Amino acid sequence: MKPSKRSIIAGLVGLNVFLLVAMVLSTYSLPEAFAQRAGASSNFISVTCRADNEFDVLYILDLGQRRLMCFVPDRNLKGQMKFGGDRDLGQDFNR
Repeated sequence: MKPSKRSIIAGLVGLNVFLLVAMVLSTYSLPEAFAQRAGASSNFISVTCRADNEFDVLYILDLGQRRLMCFVPDRNLKGQMKFGGDRDLGQDFNR
């Protein structure tokens, strides 16, 4: 029994779709993420942590001066941060 023209065309369309998907998946790669490291040119490390259900807190560690600074979101003005305080880590760990 001979295959019909419609089944041949449907098979070729399916093959093309499969090849297109395979080509896209083979060329796509996830973006690279680089961790901050000691000795970097900026000498700062930043990290966020959950403050409550709605807000995160930003901590910045200044490796040169050995200070930990905290920034909290201003709840009245969206998108702005307020200085929450700092710690002298050199003094804290030399006890």
